[in-house]
Amino acid sequence: MPNEKGPAFTRTKEPLLDIPSVTGYLDGTGALTLIDTRVAEGFVQTLEKATFVSTTALAGAGGTQTFKVRKGGATGTVVLTFTLALADFQTTAGKSKNFAVALGDEAIARFADTDTLSLTRDASGTAFSAGAGYLFLTWRQKPQARI
Repeated sequence: MPNEKGPAFTRTKEPLLDIPSVTGYLDGTGALTLIDTRVAEGFVQTLEKATFVSTTALAGAGGTQTFKVRKGGATGTVVLTFTLALADFQTTAGKSKNFAVALGDEAIARFADTDTLSLTRDASGTAFSAGAGYLFLTWRQKPQARI
């Protein structure tokens, strides 16, 4: 495990998932694992938030989908839960919404370089009929050196 040092945090924004269309991502209502066991990038880091940016307006009567960022595989500990809702993204492309990690979940949101990250969709919600976008993760970490 790397040795953390220094007082200042460095923040990075990482593109996690490109959603080119609703097909296979937003068009169903069943449980789905979108990313399974990706090793966290960098050394020790803490997940602060997820951000979804639409590249086309979302559509579909009452569309909602709930996603979970997990630590430790597709059935691992839930670090962050967020819901994409039609009302937030239906008018134009280029809209964004941030979803923050809960304040009490600091230890859960901390990833070491050996932890894995997964993204899952819940088996609930209402399917979207159109839309596309990008999902980004914002990480916080201190300057580190190898031991």
